[in-house]
Amino acid sequence: MTAVDIRPAGAASAAAAVSAVASLRPLAEAGYPLRTSLAGPSVEALRTIAASLGLDLSLAGQAGRFDPIVDAVLRPYAHATELAGAGAAVDGFLASRTEVRTTDGVTLRTYAAGDPGRPAIILASACGMPAQLCEPWMRHLAGTHYVITWETRGLFDPRCSDAGFDTLACDLSAQADDLLAVMDHYGLPDAHLMGLCGGAVIALQAAERAPRRVSSLSLWHGDFSGTPGPTTTHQDNLKALMAMAATSRDDAAAINGALAQTALAAVPADVAHLVVYPYVTAELFYRYCLVTGATMTTDITALIPGVRQPVLVITSDDDHTAHPGGSHRIADALPAATLRVEPHGDHISVFGAGPRLRQILADFLADSRADIAPGTGSAA
Repeated sequence: MTAVDIRPAGAASAAAAVSAVASLRPLAEAGYPLRTSLAGPSVEALRTIAASLGLDLSLAGQAGRFDPIVDAVLRPYAHATELAGAGAAVDGFLASRTEVRTTDGVTLRTYAAGDPGRPAIILASACGMPAQLCEPWMRHLAGTHYVITWETRGLFDPRCSDAGFDTLACDLSAQADDLLAVMDHYGLPDAHLMGLCGGAVIALQAAERAPRRVSSLSLWHGDFSGTPGPTTTHQDNLKALMAMAATSRDDAAAINGALAQTALAAVPADVAHLVVYPYVTAELFYRYCLVTGATMTTDITALIPGVRQPVLVITSDDDHTAHPGGSHRIADALPAATLRVEPHGDHISVFGAGPRLRQILADFLADSRADIAPGTGSAA
């Protein structure tokens, strides 16, 4: 497969505007009509950019519940002066999207960046979130690694009907199988697994199942709320509501609206249009509750003794979404874990791949000798 060169959008207004418009694609793919009430001189240019990207951006008042989110994404460019004639080429890993078919018939959307000859990192992001949420990590890691991620089963394939979804396995085991299927597709004998939020649980399951294919792991602000230990009020409430919504599509529809607003209240504006993806329709929310509920309710205690690879566990006392005590407990139980408690950093900030977090990962990969020759694997 041809490597994808990831380059930052840069400071140019046109490039940044194209990137911003493109970041609205998940909302559109989920069926939400993109509308803006902005009236700046460059709004028509933004609409032209959207059209060249295959997106329909219409002018309208704030009639929809997510219209303010669309406006927030586009507002910095409504008065830009360099947008006339802006091209719609988008640099980045999103251009590399490849569909992978799993053994149980699920179509996964996967993304790769960097040189395939370099050490591999599989990024298990938060369940149900668009790949763009982890784009800062993808951009950074592509400079030194071959980095791959995928989007959650059943939530990103428009061909997956309601009846089709009802036949899919949604449990943790199936999601770990997806990770291994992605490795198979890209021909990776082994890799470092990087799990964020609920992706940390998936990474642990995959590492326990296929130890020789996982050289090391890093678990970032993991949501370990299914394993006995401390949890936040947010985790407790979310699990309870998801359990109710997962009982039927009617229940999901009744709960979706209120929970979407709660989710939006807790995230920064620059990622709100991504975090809201699984709440756009009642059907997506129903599927989200089943798949994410599995990662939030599975007790992974029995998996831990089988994960003997080097593991970096990162959390912060500022995380009021996923209780840091869960990370403490998992790190204490894993045979070869190092716990890193950052002085600051909430649950969403970890997706921003700040310089400090980048260095923490680089140091761990060097110390654990994760960058081993492909094919040598890790101890079973």
